[in-house]
Amino acid sequence: MSTIITNDKIAVKDERKWHRRHSIIREFSLNTSTHGIPGIARGTSIQNRVFWSVSLIGFTAIMIYFIVKAILAYFGYPTQFNLDIVSEWPQYFPAVTICNSSPLRFDKFIESFLNYTNSLNLTNSNDTSTFSPLQATYIPDFLIDKVNKNESLESMFYSLSSMLYKCTYNGLPCSAADFISFTTAYYGRCYTFNAKMINSNGNSLHYGNENGGNGILELELYVHNHQYVPCFTTGT
Repeated sequence: MSTIITNDKIAVKDERKWHRRHSIIREFSLNTSTHGIPGIARGTSIQNRVFWSVSLIGFTAIMIYFIVKAILAYFGYPTQFNLDIVSEWPQYFPAVTICNSSPLRFDKFIESFLNYTNSLNLTNSNDTSTFSPLQATYIPDFLIDKVNKNESLESMFYSLSSMLYKCTYNGLPCSAADFISFTTAYYGRCYTFNAKMINSNGNSLHYGNENGGNGILELELYVHNHQYVPCFTTGT
C-alpha cells in the first residue's frame, strides 16, 4: 500500500513540474516580441499551430539567407567606379617644380647662425669655414627664432637666378620669370614652371604643342653643392 502511495506522489510531482515548465514557456511565448511565436502559443488547433510554425520557420530561413548574403557581399569587397575619358586638345604642359636638396646656402646663413648660437652660449666660435654635427642640431631652433622675430629667411635660400644656367621650352628660351616660387619647411625655396595661380584664368600657361613642339622642357642647373650645409642636406 505504501509503495502505491509513493508512486502516486512522484507522479503528481512530475505532473506539477511539467505544468510549471509549460506555463513558463507559454508565458514567454505569449509576451515575446518575436513574430510568429505568440501565434503558435495562442493557437487553439493543430492547423493554426502548424501554420504559424511553418510561417516562422520560412521567414526565419529568408532572414538568415539575406544576412548571409550581406556578410558574403561585405567580405567580397565590391567596388564601383565611373571612368570618364575627356578628349582635350591642345593640352596644358604639366607644372614642373625644382628644389635644391639643401634648404640653406652655407655662405648666406653661417654668420647669422653663429651670432645666434654664440649669444645663447651654445657655441663659442666665429669660424665660418667649418661646421659640426652638433651645430647642425641648433638649425631648427635658429630658423624658428628668425620666424618668431619676423625676420626674413629669403637671403639664406638658393635664388633661381643663381641656379638656372639654361632654360628652353620647345626650343625657345625661357627664364626665371617663367617660374613662381614658394617656401617649404623641408627644401627651403622651390620654383615651379607653368604653375596656375589661384586667381589666374590660365592665359599665361604653356601648351604642349607651342611653337610646333612636343612639350619638351630642358633645364641646366648649377646646384652650388659646395655651399651645402653639412649634416643638413636632404639629398645630393
